[in-house]
Amino acid sequence: MIHVTCLAHGMHRIAEEIRRHFPNVDKLISRVKQVFLKAPSRTILFKTEAPVIPLPPEPILTRWGTWLQAASYYCQYFKEIYKVLQLLDSNDAVSIREAKIIVTDRSVEMKT
Repeated sequence: MIHVTCLAHGMHRIAEEIRRHFPNVDKLISRVKQVFLKAPSRTILFKTEAPVIPLPPEPILTRWGTWLQAASYYCQYFKEIYKVLQLLDSNDAVSIREAKIIVTDRSVEMKT
């Protein structure tokens, strides 16, 4: 049982190190989570503009897998997220304004 706990702790440390190397991605995940959290009108807009994809995940930092899953989600659906964010009014919330700034940073978008 001790080894299982140590393995889980080790995996958490690796995930934290990955997160530390990508601060802009971490900010994007955090800000977009704030944009859609407790905002039914924005959620409806998202579902209208991007009906095929699920809503952005809401990672919990103490559960290392959720952040990695969120990063994977943003990698897969970056263009759709970008499109929806551009439809939102930057003056409605600071999180929208910050998310728009981060999403336009070319270092955040995955290069293919």
